[in-house]
Amino acid sequence: MKVKLKVYDGVKYWDGTQKVAEVNYDIQSYEVKQIPDEEIAAMGFDTVDEFEEYLILTLKSGETSTFCNSHVDLFKL
Repeated sequence: MKVKLKVYDGVKYWDGTQKVAEVNYDIQSYEVKQIPDEEIAAMGFDTVDEFEEYLILTLKSGETSTFCNSHVDLFKL
């Protein structure tokens, strides 16, 4: 499945937030998952989502990419 990910410089719901990138991916699947801050920190991430929601993309290679869900928009192409 081909998708476009729009990345913002902060929480997309807040005034003044700007789009900073658009990236296309060819993925196997995606999921949005609530993960506590402590668990994200234990996974080695420096940034946490303000709403503890994460977008997890599973790429065609089987690798995963994790994003703060409130900082991105995902569109199916």
